[in-house]
Amino acid sequence: MLVEIKIFSSLRHYVPSSEKHLEGDKWNIPEEATVGQVLEMLNLPEKEVKILLINGRHGDRERVLKEGDVFHVFPPMMGG
Repeated sequence: MLVEIKIFSSLRHYVPSSEKHLEGDKWNIPEEATVGQVLEMLNLPEKEVKILLINGRHGDRERVLKEGDVFHVFPPMMGG
């Protein structure tokens, strides 16, 4: 199934090139995949992922993704 995955800032360098990565931010992931499984598939270390949004709302690692979901992954934010 296709989902749009947007990976921000320092997390981008972890993502492997893959045949599952289609054009733009579209990824082909297995049916019934959870957010946690997708993070593992993308090689994103758990401690580096701080904010997860699915379709603009807070998400967690147990959430099952659905066809057409838009999934944003952010690292910890710093600033002052």
